[in-house]
Amino acid sequence: MKISLDTIARMRRRLNITQAQLAEAVGVSQAYIARLETGSLDPKLSVVNKILDVLESWGLSCSDIMSEDPVTVDARESASVVVELMLKHGFSQLPVTRAGKIVGLVTERDIVRNLMRDLRAMSVQAIMESPSPPLVDERTRIDEILPLFDSFQAVLVQRAGKLVGIVTRSDLLRLGLSDSKPNHP
Repeated sequence: MKISLDTIARMRRRLNITQAQLAEAVGVSQAYIARLETGSLDPKLSVVNKILDVLESWGLSCSDIMSEDPVTVDARESASVVVELMLKHGFSQLPVTRAGKIVGLVTERDIVRNLMRDLRAMSVQAIMESPSPPLVDERTRIDEILPLFDSFQAVLVQRAGKLVGIVTRSDLLRLGLSDSKPNHP
């Protein structure tokens, strides 16, 4: 992977890190970082690698952008309950559980496909077509989960084996507009 010096500056700004903060973490002067970013310095590879390691360690994790305490629905519940929950909370999908374990995801698409049927008489499990979404640790970096969104609507987030959050495409879109970044050392 080719990294340009401009990439380092963009990563630093994206994480809302000052040159001084980055310099302190890497063990160089702020002037060194400034010269590196302007291209007036040809840095040693070891310094560039250390800078990239620091920037990566300060990257966003799932816990930084997830929606906490996600609403779930039991697989045996009436599909009409899903409609009510989606309308009430503005959700487009809900994790589905059975005996406290995640078994899938029910989406607006699943509901729409079954609109001409009696949703009150159908279970969530009967209409759910979406596979169980991936479950990752809350410390998992956002860049690690991005490829999952090619195949899944959402990524579920756990802490010590307990479901604590959900990351959706909407969360990622909000991240693209956000100025707030995670706290870093």
